[in-house]
Amino acid sequence: MRNIKTGLILNLSIVLSLSLSTLVFAHTFWLNATEYFPEIYSPEYGAKTNVYFGWGHGYPVDGFISADKLSEFNLITPNGESKSIKPGVGGFLATEVSFSEKGSYIVTAALKQGFYTMYMEDGRIHHKSAPKTGLSGVILSLHFEQYAKSLINVGGADSSFLKPVGHTLEIIPLTNPADLKVGDYLQVQVLFKGRPARFCPLYGTYAGFSTGDDFAYVTSADGEGKAKIRILHHGAWLLKAKKKNPAPDELKDKCNEMSYTATLTFEVK
Repeated sequence: MRNIKTGLILNLSIVLSLSLSTLVFAHTFWLNATEYFPEIYSPEYGAKTNVYFGWGHGYPVDGFISADKLSEFNLITPNGESKSIKPGVGGFLATEVSFSEKGSYIVTAALKQGFYTMYMEDGRIHHKSAPKTGLSGVILSLHFEQYAKSLINVGGADSSFLKPVGHTLEIIPLTNPADLKVGDYLQVQVLFKGRPARFCPLYGTYAGFSTGDDFAYVTSADGEGKAKIRILHHGAWLLKAKKKNPAPDELKDKCNEMSYTATLTFEVK
């Protein structure tokens, strides 16, 4: 009986460790802004906002991320020009962004791509930010890409946000959140490698809904990659799309899956 109990406890410990390990890895990457609707009061000074990074499980802020993890941090102007932004220093990499003209701007960011592997060795679960090459007892092994966008409407709104920015996985709003109110639906399209991400899961939440991984709204894109998110509350919102594919033949010796995550943040007044 003692051996049975010991075995049950060991199995439960392994299951719990696997669950926690999955949660630890499943960090989400997003952008926040102190002002999603900055006004231009003077041509001389323009408008400003502070953009800072979200990383982890609790929206709008959770853990810290370092600047060396970023592969992209850009500002896209209403006319489509892309300008590189230098991230600020500090835990959330808070960065002042200035605007000289009215219109809808998009701040974009991406993490450096990489591998993550979880495996069993000597009766213990191990984690490695590397391919599975040479390892046995592999539980989970994937190549990941994470992308983030934030929509900033400066002194008004236009339709420039409709254009994709070129991320592998991307959420594009088909209506400007500036025109919405509580109870309305935000129409979006999810693209994967420039094509509709058919039936891709989509999650939405707003600041204050939860301090954990809970989302206020869950849906799925249709056959054209389109979906509707009902605006349940005013304030800052986060949308998240996630897609997984089997690893292609050229990467099967390094990982089992390809994992893609995209987020979009905005505000509804």
